[in-house]
Amino acid sequence: MNIIKCPSCHRSRMRKLNGQRVVCKPCSKSKRCVFQFCCACQREWPRQAVSTDSCVLPNCALRAALLSAKQIDDPQSSVRGCPFFRACPGCKALLTHNGDGCSNIVCPHCFKEFCFRCMGPECYDDDYYDSDFDDSDFDDNDLVMMKPCVIKNNSEIIQQLGL
Repeated sequence: MNIIKCPSCHRSRMRKLNGQRVVCKPCSKSKRCVFQFCCACQREWPRQAVSTDSCVLPNCALRAALLSAKQIDDPQSSVRGCPFFRACPGCKALLTHNGDGCSNIVCPHCFKEFCFRCMGPECYDDDYYDSDFDDSDFDDNDLVMMKPCVIKNNSEIIQQLGL
């Protein structure tokens, strides 16, 4: 069973209405109006959509997938610890990594190349390369760009992409 938390006050044990609509009593009391939100995309329920039980907000399914807690847990994967789903920084398509090879991927929709871990341009983290990796093939500018790659959470990505 998923525990539903209010996106405003972060309390759990909310009263779920039909479908995706949830009411938060503490927020309703403090805001002096009924505060409803979508349990999938974690955004306030639109006041004009009170008669429907399905979320009508744009990108609801995409946000819900990005907000899911599922992570890649294969110990051999270069993207271990990353969220299972990512949104392409180019076209916002929902993507996942197959776990093989390095963390850099190419979106099959818009062909944008990016790192699945940090969501930046291609990067190379020493932890995922053989010990016989030869950095003599790179100049100083390349080596400066080879900073450690840190996994970025999807909450940051949602804000950056305006989802």
